[in-house]
Amino acid sequence: MRNNHFTSLNPKDELFKKLKGNNPIWWQFVKENIKPGGFYVDIRKDNSLNVYYNGGSLLRITFSKGTIKGKIHQSYLGIAGSKYVYYELDRLPMDIDEIKKRIVSKYGDTSENGIKAKLICDPNAKYIDSEFAYSEIIVKKKSRYGKEVDAYLTTRIDLTKLENGRIVFIELKRIEDGRLLTDEYENGEPEILSQIKVYNQFIKAHKEEITNYYKKLFSIKHDLGILPKRLTGIDNIDDYVLCEGVELYVESYSSRNPRRIRRINAIKAILDRNNIIHNL
Repeated sequence: MRNNHFTSLNPKDELFKKLKGNNPIWWQFVKENIKPGGFYVDIRKDNSLNVYYNGGSLLRITFSKGTIKGKIHQSYLGIAGSKYVYYELDRLPMDIDEIKKRIVSKYGDTSENGIKAKLICDPNAKYIDSEFAYSEIIVKKKSRYGKEVDAYLTTRIDLTKLENGRIVFIELKRIEDGRLLTDEYENGEPEILSQIKVYNQFIKAHKEEITNYYKKLFSIKHDLGILPKRLTGIDNIDDYVLCEGVELYVESYSSRNPRRIRRINAIKAILDRNNIIHNL
């Protein structure tokens, strides 16, 4: 991630020091609710953090002008609109039940966000991050005003886990996703193949930078005491290596019939033929 803002992630940033040193009541409440069916917390590249519930970004926490600040989507407060607004963090324990209801109404358990939350909050899970995003300049272009501006390509991958000494990216899809299969079934070349190929090329091109990024991210989560339960026995991931192949998690049907079984088998055949690790 040369010349990129990913390198700005700093385990010694003031936000992380204040949270660890002061341990405010609202932060204690967040940590107590990191559990199955509860919250999960992700560190972001700009030295902020996001608190999630059921896949919805409950809070965005930053440090500015000597103060820890929180923002929340106004709709989660019952206010019409699409903006994130400043929120008094000490109110969280009092407001949380109503906030949860509003998040669930937006992201149901069967939504991609809801599925992601279920996976992350599983007591046996080893996910260290979600919603990885990396933007890089690909070309220069002219704006509508004639000014030369940068055009960016953003790579987004759903989940990152630690497993057997490796850092592994996971792409999440629901079984009904049209990108998993074409009308030719097992004989087709669905979009997921090109998507995974692009991800793998990206990982190979930025392997060292991504690895270093996740070593720092792990250090921050370790210091703050917000690692998944299955990872709490690990002091660091200095010896971990980045897996060059993205794995695929497909949320399958809750029940099966001949048509659904045919679809599952066709998807499995395509993924196996292309050496893509999956859960089906």
